[in-house]
Amino acid sequence: MTEGAGKAQIEVALACMIYGMAGIFLEYIDGMDTGSILFYEMLIGAVTILLYLLWKERLSELRLKGKRKYLFLQGIFTGMTFFCYFAAIRLTCLSVAVLLHYTAPVYVTLLSPLLLKEKMSSRSYMALFLAISGVILVVRPETGFSGLEWDGNYRLGILLGVISGISYAAVILNIGYLKDEYSGMALAFWPLVIIVLLTVPFAAGTSGATVSGNLEVLLTFGLISGGLGEILYTEGLSGIKAQIGSILALIEPVSGIFFDYTLLGVPFCLNTCLGCVLILAAGLMVSLENFSGLSRNVFFLKG
Repeated sequence: MTEGAGKAQIEVALACMIYGMAGIFLEYIDGMDTGSILFYEMLIGAVTILLYLLWKERLSELRLKGKRKYLFLQGIFTGMTFFCYFAAIRLTCLSVAVLLHYTAPVYVTLLSPLLLKEKMSSRSYMALFLAISGVILVVRPETGFSGLEWDGNYRLGILLGVISGISYAAVILNIGYLKDEYSGMALAFWPLVIIVLLTVPFAAGTSGATVSGNLEVLLTFGLISGGLGEILYTEGLSGIKAQIGSILALIEPVSGIFFDYTLLGVPFCLNTCLGCVLILAAGLMVSLENFSGLSRNVFFLKG
């Protein structure tokens, strides 16, 4: 394990904290559907990345190489993840949608040894168990799941939530496959462009007055989440194992709950507190495993 892996973990963690702010931005966007919000967020994010690369004279990193169909699929998977996740929130409730969305590490853990030839350590299994347990505690409704209404819309929301978790796992696994062919910047930029093209019809159905009224929030949302968040997350994920990235990504619901509590006044219950502790413990366990490997390598070289 190298020092770059530790840096990559920090980048993923910071990106997930940024993603956890999404609820704050969405709270202040009025009169726009999910597809339209995605269009403007991703458009602003893509422009941000492009301007950054122009400033750094690194446009060559965006050159298309091999595995183009998988790069296109990355845009499809990313767009599907965002769209289904937000739709699931609207059709069910935030707790159920988040729980289904963050089943992604389960799919990654099961599939990465087969698809990416990654080995799974016993500590990673324990971290996965802690992380999933933490998510269940965090998102569990106060009255339990048995009291929820199972009408047609709710069943559709459940299906979309499951799809968001599967597509999120596909995003993580596909980055693991593409990271040897494309730079982190290319993996952040091109999926955003694909999502922009796919969501044009949604944006066309939103009036100019509505966009103008939300422009300040959309700009901030796009710059921070679509731009900075995508850069940190994609570059970080390209430097670590898919399994580790999927577990560290569980920091996102923790940061989301923190921002909801501090800025939006959402109640903070005991289940939430215990869940956050478990999720952070899982992330710490993964980090310690890598840094212990780094220490052993340094000791060996000195010896």
